[in-house]
Amino acid sequence: MERTIPFLNGCISFVAFITALALVVYMLMAFVTGMFDVAMVMFDTVFLDSAERQEVVQVLNADFLHNVAILLILMKAYRILVEYMRHHHIDIRYMIEIGIIACILELLFNSEKYTETMQWVLALMAVAFLVMYSFRYDTLTQATKDAAQQYKDAKNESLAEKEAAKQAKLDAKVAKTAVATTKKPAAKPRAKAKPKPKAKKKE
Repeated sequence: MERTIPFLNGCISFVAFITALALVVYMLMAFVTGMFDVAMVMFDTVFLDSAERQEVVQVLNADFLHNVAILLILMKAYRILVEYMRHHHIDIRYMIEIGIIACILELLFNSEKYTETMQWVLALMAVAFLVMYSFRYDTLTQATKDAAQQYKDAKNESLAEKEAAKQAKLDAKVAKTAVATTKKPAAKPRAKAKPKPKAKKKE
């Protein structure tokens, strides 16, 4: 059980990390391709008449604003990834901000793809997220700080436990060495070698 729970927590953390990373990569690819399309259309307008160029520019303005909104979502997704890497916690503030931006983005640029009922649902979701973000910002901020402090305390506690276990092993090793030293029989003192008699010089 002691090994299973940390393994499951590691699996969940890995899945959440991969999900956030995939979100950032997807947003980045969408932004790059969108800007490339806008640049190609702008290049084609060079050889058009003024009236046709004006119509194309209006379309480009909408596309540019759409890409800017995607960039904002990309930035928030990146912040979610950074916060998770630092504290193993997803900041709910950034999730609410993404919800607000995404709903408004769909209403502004993709409203024709949704029914009137779905448009009202998106509008109500945007308003609900905005009200929650405005009136509960302090609570959300405090929750983020508490989660970061909790992660820090848990990390310090884990390090202290590892250090205590390491010190216990070292003390046990020292005690074992001391016991083994006391059990050794005392070495017998060596007998002093008798000095050899000096040979008398012949006169």
